Amino acid sequence: MSGVNGNNNNGMTMTYEQAVAYLETFVNYEHAPRPKAMRQMTLDRMRRLCQRLGDPQRSFRSVLVAGTNGKGSICAMLYSMLRQTPLRVGLYTSPHAEDLRDRIRAWTAEHPSERSHADDWIDPMAFATLVEHLQPILEEMRQLDPDGSPTYFEILTALAFLYFSQRRVEVAVLEVGLGGRLDATNVVQQAVSVLGPIAVDHVEILGADPALIAREKGGIIKSRQTVLTAPQSEVVGEILRVLCEKEGVPLLTCGRDLTASIHRHELLGLDITVTGLRGLYESLKIPLLGRHQAQNALLAVGALEALSPTGIPHTVVERGLAQVAWPGRTELVHDEPLVVMDGAHNPHAAAALRETLVELLGSRRIHLLIGMSSDKSVEGIGEHLGRIAVSATCTKSLHPRAMPPTTLAKRLAPFCPDVHVMSDAADAYTYLLNAVAPSDAIVVTGSLYLVGELRSALRHTRSRVTRTVGMTA
Repeated sequence: MSGVNGNNNNGMTMTYEQAVAYLETFVNYEHAPRPKAMRQMTLDRMRRLCQRLGDPQRSFRSVLVAGTNGKGSICAMLYSMLRQTPLRVGLYTSPHAEDLRDRIRAWTAEHPSERSHADDWIDPMAFATLVEHLQPILEEMRQLDPDGSPTYFEILTALAFLYFSQRRVEVAVLEVGLGGRLDATNVVQQAVSVLGPIAVDHVEILGADPALIAREKGGIIKSRQTVLTAPQSEVVGEILRVLCEKEGVPLLTCGRDLTASIHRHELLGLDITVTGLRGLYESLKIPLLGRHQAQNALLAVGALEALSPTGIPHTVVERGLAQVAWPGRTELVHDEPLVVMDGAHNPHAAAALRETLVELLGSRRIHLLIGMSSDKSVEGIGEHLGRIAVSATCTKSLHPRAMPPTTLAKRLAPFCPDVHVMSDAADAYTYLLNAVAPSDAIVVTGSLYLVGELRSALRHTRSRVTRTVGMTA
């Protein structure tokens, strides 16, 4: 591919498109999982890469967030609150909803106060420049060990660290990619560890034993830090307690050490009160749907307090949560018919989505627009969502791991009375918008990749969209 392995034909520096193409020459487990190889990974290679870059991850304080579900929302809330402070802050999440650049974000006090779509994403030129800087190091590592060169995710993580260092970020919020103990993000010496709900997912890599999964995700716990966790099952909670005891750090648990109460939950979001580690925060408004977001907010507030032992102004928490946006997570994007987008891809997330839909949609007839990755449990999703829907239209994203819609339809049929197949997701969405009654609801779900593609298409076409999609950061 022209320009992938260096400058382009005109002698110019690497373009963003060339940088992305170059990264795709490395092993990408997001596109093609290799369970055996993934289970054999260690942090040694990631540490070597960071050392070659001058250990940029040591230039900022960090919060590391792990768990099966909710970790992205926790990160988004914490980052949004940190944006209300004079600090220079960064955010690293995965996978991306729409654009690779939305994984790496940075915010400084110099930014305008008015938020807009993508205002904090890494700039394409900055991304390309960093990849070009990394290239000689990556090629040397690849030459020394062709079968053990850094992976796509490791390179992106190192790139984020380097970007944060160059932007003089003071606090970075980092989402664990998969597991925890051996995840590339776990090379940081974080000040705070946050563990969202831990359940069974990625069975082929992490196994199906909750105890083993807890040990992997709890592997981010280190000495000299604060650890916060969502309420867990008895076996998971005990393992986290033992891990914290071993490292000599306390384990702070939602519902016991910090609490949240919900005053209102409607289509506009949540109104809650949080009793944190050091303060009471009343009348907090969160423009996200789902009662589970109150717990995510509680963990985010607790993490923020742990970063600042002297206390947090109420306005930082209030304004930060009021402005949080986490695209594709129980997101309302259209009014008549009501359209909700949620990237729920495992049974635990589907159960939370079901509870939210049952509570907020009342008697509305629900039509699913669903696409899933080939390694996910259709039956687990169908059990929770198929049974509350009057129809399901099976489609697929453009992601390499997308399940064929016909396969999805066959497996979903036992759970829903009316199942259809439309392979083109945008066509399926447009069809449903015109086919269902204005009083009905369309729920786009099963895959964040599907949701991201449709959000991007909606923002570019504005076709029959009555809500502004993606206009907050």
